[in-house]
Amino acid sequence: MRRFVAVAGVLIIASFTAAHVGSPDAYFSGNAGPYAIDAVVRPPSVVPGLAHIVVSSADKRVTGVIVRPVYWRAGAKGAPTGDAATPVASTPGSYSAELWMMASGSYSVGVTVKGSAGNGTVTIPVAAVPTGQLALSPSLRILLVILGTLLVAGIITAVHAAAGESQLAPGEAMTSERRWKARKAVLITVPILAFVIFGGARWWDSEASAYTRTLYKPPSTTAQVRLVDSVPTLDVVVTDRTWSGVTAVMPDHGKLAHMFVIGVEFPFAFAHLHPTMPDRATFRSVLPVLPPGKYRVFTDVVHESGLQRTLVDSVQLPAWTPSAGLKRLDADESWSVNERVFVKSYMENLAHDNEFFIRWNGAFPVYAEKPGVLQFYLSDAHSNPVLVEPYLGMLGHAVVVREDGKVFTHLHPSGTASMASLSAFELRNHGDTSANGRLQMSAMQDMNVMTRPDTVRYLKFPYAFPSAGRYRVYVQARVKGEVHTTGFDVEVFPAPVTAAR
Repeated sequence: MRRFVAVAGVLIIASFTAAHVGSPDAYFSGNAGPYAIDAVVRPPSVVPGLAHIVVSSADKRVTGVIVRPVYWRAGAKGAPTGDAATPVASTPGSYSAELWMMASGSYSVGVTVKGSAGNGTVTIPVAAVPTGQLALSPSLRILLVILGTLLVAGIITAVHAAAGESQLAPGEAMTSERRWKARKAVLITVPILAFVIFGGARWWDSEASAYTRTLYKPPSTTAQVRLVDSVPTLDVVVTDRTWSGVTAVMPDHGKLAHMFVIGVEFPFAFAHLHPTMPDRATFRSVLPVLPPGKYRVFTDVVHESGLQRTLVDSVQLPAWTPSAGLKRLDADESWSVNERVFVKSYMENLAHDNEFFIRWNGAFPVYAEKPGVLQFYLSDAHSNPVLVEPYLGMLGHAVVVREDGKVFTHLHPSGTASMASLSAFELRNHGDTSANGRLQMSAMQDMNVMTRPDTVRYLKFPYAFPSAGRYRVYVQARVKGEVHTTGFDVEVFPAPVTAAR
């Protein structure tokens, strides 16, 4: 086979975030000390801005919740004191709060749950990056135009009166000379007002343009596929000039990055790979044998600041035959090219592979913006629970992709946060850094990592689809030493009024 190069064009994405694509909210499900909680953090779209936090618990012992923003550079010692969340009257056991995030970058929200069993605290990493620009509503725009017009008219009237009638004694008639002076004052005032108004408008536009340049955009990349010693290899190279100024990439679950290669024409073709970094800007992975066609490539990385980012690109894969490259893939590399495991309708929401069954266990229809869990039922051929082995320290992984590629999210049973991001905040809070601010990697340990098999009947992932559309949800679990990948097609409908945020 001839050596070839396929250069990818960056996908056009409607809404980007640092941690995921088109899905900015952070979800958490787990324990805060003795209390089981679920939490959602919705970061601001403009920075500085308010983040919205909702914490829920069915534990009747919970009496209150404290939330606290922690900027990565300041750490817990430099963070402000926490704010008490307000109980949600319409939803018992739920608390809501708003926190100011003043700087762009990696934050964590510390959630302290108070109750009769003591206090428990969890850390929820979140990316606070400007992703939008607030616009004036049409009604407010009209109101401001009316008020501005009245203000200008009032100023001109006041100047005319100050130079005219106000200079006359009581009962004195207006002279032509005094009338001319009043008009002259108005003639001088109008250009000054025009200069102030149009100068202010230009300043406003300049500030708006400057802010637009600060909006977060994923780093620009190029994706290249080539044969190296007859081995198909994919390189994702960061070409963005700002990349050299960010903190270094840190391992997550023992891997420097998690790369997801997902078919466009053949959505059942899916690969979860772990590239190496031959240099600071290149992510390189050996490819398994996948059907030829166009693929979207999402590469998840975590920086030492705790910031999670997803690099987005696409490639065109040619047809090739199996090669020695498969021997270079380790046991944690996983891929699926089996179309039969993909659900084609809700009536067929049971998929199986080698006597391992997994069923979508959620309610239908599925609505956007409705927080909840993606729940999957696991069983063997005899309807018994399944012995699930650790896969990258987790019971399972889920990947959510909208059909047009404008939404991508990598989920764990604990939520959207990576274990490396949690570790980064813990290390900084404990002062485990070098003199130049680098993390002491020798002190780093993945938190809440699964180390032994567990018999389970359900896999649950906290999440809410951010928008309507056709989605594919890929679920991965390791059973009997093999990583199984199952895909589900999901139609997500617009949020009804009762399900809106």
